Amino acid sequence: MEGNLSRAEVAEKVIQLFVDIIGFIDRSEVTEQTDFIHDYDIIDDDLTCFVMQIKWQFKLQATQEDWDRITTIEQIVDLIVQRRSSPL
Repeated sequence: MEGNLSRAEVAEKVIQLFVDIIGFIDRSEVTEQTDFIHDYDIIDDDLTCFVMQIKWQFKLQATQEDWDRITTIEQIVDLIVQRRSSPL
């Protein structure tokens, strides 16, 4: 993914990835406030696949500690934006 995407574009791409990977959730039901664990009880292979796609698509370097505290789309978008703007 290009590093010059706006926050809104990042959010839309994350939401679309979530919808595509999970497969049974309609796009209209997903917002940045969507909590994939509590709203949809997604905690297994689907979540692992989603996280792996996020890491790959956005070239995201995040620790397990980072992922352990993430439960919403918004938190993923924030992490992507934060890591993209901070020097490595």
